[in-house]
Amino acid sequence: MGDEGAEPWGDKGVALDADALAVYRAVLLHREGDPAALAAILGMSDRRVRAACDRLTELALLRPSRDRPDLIRAVSPDLGLELMLQREQQELLLRQERLAQTRSALRLLATEYAAAGGSADRSPDAVEVLRGMDEIRTHLESLAGRCTREVLSFQPGGALPTEALEASRPLNEQAMVRGVRFRTIYLQSITTDRVTTQYVRWARELGGDIRLAPTLPMRLLVVDHEVAVIPGETRAGLPTALLLRSAPVVRALHALFEAYWKDAEPFGTEPKEAPSVGPTAQERAVLRLLADGCKDETVARALGISVRTERRMVAELTARLGASSRFELAVKATRSGWV
Repeated sequence: MGDEGAEPWGDKGVALDADALAVYRAVLLHREGDPAALAAILGMSDRRVRAACDRLTELALLRPSRDRPDLIRAVSPDLGLELMLQREQQELLLRQERLAQTRSALRLLATEYAAAGGSADRSPDAVEVLRGMDEIRTHLESLAGRCTREVLSFQPGGALPTEALEASRPLNEQAMVRGVRFRTIYLQSITTDRVTTQYVRWARELGGDIRLAPTLPMRLLVVDHEVAVIPGETRAGLPTALLLRSAPVVRALHALFEAYWKDAEPFGTEPKEAPSVGPTAQERAVLRLLADGCKDETVARALGISVRTERRMVAELTARLGASSRFELAVKATRSGWV
């Protein structure tokens, strides 16, 4: 018998091939096991067993033992099937689950605080929905023109379009000349984009304070500690944004920014951890997202990089830890304290 697995059955998104089914049955029977022992029991090659373990872990049917990380344990079939179907439904409905959850939570907070807050928060203007890019840009330009103290922002998504950068230059320059402090967190992946890097250097020369983070939860703008703007849902094919004036909500978003700011690295500095010693912050983010069961596409999107780059990073981490599969990578990363 060759190392090629049998044809999978079931829907493509949740397919289990014969190897995966055999490994899953064996782990269920023995309650736990390690890939080498499973290979001997099943008469399969180590490579096939590890590939099956990776697939089953991705589908939440296997997970590392909490007591012995070198062993794997099976999730019960009923629970595993339910988890697997839930994950597939979530990926179909929400391509960025974490971001969607954050948005939903913030919208709920905005509604609650707008109804129960102080006199200013009871204003019908405490939450304003901006519809379409024209309306969003008009309000952002107005905020930039009126700000007097500080502008805080998250800029996820990696490299920014040239036209967007050029459009923001005069507004940001005028504000900084007025003495407004700009603190911005970009994704670390922007350092590979020449245009975005040039813009960031220009902003820093004008007095902007720039830091980099491996991941960011969402796009965010906080102006003068009084107004915040976050993304909304697409409606009738148009993007929307939420303009928030509720003081408790703005304070919460300000605190969120400060938490990320504290751990972010100043632009232009070397990473805090050298690859020869341990993972960089970006590599830790990759490992954490993989451990959470995220697929390559989701990880790449969160870091603002291409899927090809993400897969190269995973391959390099796998080689550095001497792992032969993604499952083993997760185990060894956990043992090493990298996750």
